Amino acid sequence: MKFISKHSEGLHGEIKIPGDKSISHRALICASISEGTSKISNLQESEDVINTLNSLKHLGVNISFENGSYLVEGVGFKGLKKPEKQLYFGNSGTGIRLMSGLLSTQNFSTTLIGDESLSQRPMKRIMEPLIKMGVDISGSKKDTLPLSIVPSEEIKGINYDMPVASAQVKSAILFASLGAEGETKIKEKSISRDHTERMFEYFGADIMFSKTETTLKNTKKFSSQDIKIPGDFSSSAFFIVAALISKNSEITLREVGLNPSRVALLKKLKEMGGKIEVFNQSLFGKEPIADINVKSSSLIACEVKSDDVPNLIDELPILFIACSFAVGISRFNEIEELKFKESDRLKAMQEGLLKMKINNYLDGNTFFIEGMGQNYKSPNFLVETYYDHRIAMSFAIAGLKSSSYIEIASPESIDTSFPEFIDLGKKLGCNFEVS
Repeated sequence: MKFISKHSEGLHGEIKIPGDKSISHRALICASISEGTSKISNLQESEDVINTLNSLKHLGVNISFENGSYLVEGVGFKGLKKPEKQLYFGNSGTGIRLMSGLLSTQNFSTTLIGDESLSQRPMKRIMEPLIKMGVDISGSKKDTLPLSIVPSEEIKGINYDMPVASAQVKSAILFASLGAEGETKIKEKSISRDHTERMFEYFGADIMFSKTETTLKNTKKFSSQDIKIPGDFSSSAFFIVAALISKNSEITLREVGLNPSRVALLKKLKEMGGKIEVFNQSLFGKEPIADINVKSSSLIACEVKSDDVPNLIDELPILFIACSFAVGISRFNEIEELKFKESDRLKAMQEGLLKMKINNYLDGNTFFIEGMGQNYKSPNFLVETYYDHRIAMSFAIAGLKSSSYIEIASPESIDTSFPEFIDLGKKLGCNFEVS
């Protein structure tokens, strides 16, 4: 497939963003270990989420699709069955880390694998706390995939101070704690996503949480629930930035999840002068949602502090694009975590920005981007995406502000998180061409 993003004269209209990927993973897993049948509406059907769904099926969970929703027949905490083969998670760090926690307390052995990219990502950060709990888990000599989990005699709750704020690590610990003796308490230095905590509470767990501390007490069961998944904010971010940097634009995004631990980008873009209005606020279960209206804006440079990074980590690539069309020099502090995502995203973005003729440089662990303002037009080029969906979509948005076009290498990667991206973009007026 060849994907070219061409200069656009403006975006207009309204769309509904597909379900949140992070919440979709958690909804499937929690429903699978509940007692009773749960109905999940607006589940994101990306490759990442479908790999988690298929893994749960291999573990003996009956999941069917009826009338636009997924029905999950829960088997309880101990009702999973030994899979006949290794569990494959593709490119999904979320899926494999959450499921590692869940499988840590089962009475059978499992092996978890992923694609080439996921197989290079560090797993030591989840292995360390799980091993402290008594879990028999091991990886390669480099602490990467495959992960092997063997039944343990006893798993105990843990008091754990997180070295780095991470929703995936925190969630792995929480899922393991469902089958552990005693309570688990997790402390973080800064806020990270709390989707797992909210989902646990919705399914009936004895859990308390604040911005930086979570306590899970002995929980014997989950009760099935019907779940409506909010629109994915990380997916929305691409079109929010697209409308801001494109002249003569106004768009509305419907039913977007606005979890407080996810909306750092929205706050940052407003600080930069973005014309963004949030309205029609309500709840889907325990998750806040709202509609978002976005208009063309003249942006100014921003500073991202170290405490901002955990809640901006997935949106940093598209924020880099926004800063490229802002006025002034933007500064990003302590963003080394960006090197350990689906690709070395910092390196990939630096390379692409240089092809855009946007000056950027790394000074120690601080990254700088010299913005060129809203009138700037990028030269034409082919961007290497390293098969990373967020790199691909970020430069697709940059292509709307090119002198003619930007060609996106490996556009198939977009299907891992947002297969509807191109079609929804076209609906808004993005000049995307696929051949």
